[in-house]
Amino acid sequence: FKNPTFEAFGNAVGMLGDFKSGKTLARDGFTEIDDFHKLGNEWQVLPADLMLFHKAERPQFPKKCIEPEDPRGERRRRLDESSV
Repeated sequence: FKNPTFEAFGNAVGMLGDFKSGKTLARDGFTEIDDFHKLGNEWQVLPADLMLFHKAERPQFPKKCIEPEDPRGERRRRLDESSV
């Protein structure tokens, strides 16, 4: 967010974190989660949650969220496995 203010976000807590402390918290509001993959799974929409979007997209709980590829992951070229 550009130029967030206490007036607009002062009471905000949830998936984006606690505005006052900057902590990213679990649904219980107390447990701090520093791993964004774990945080995303913690905040996955559950059947008991209200409808947040216009339509349901996959994956839906109990299936896990699709995690993005690790940009620092395996990048070694594997020419020995190709037929080039």
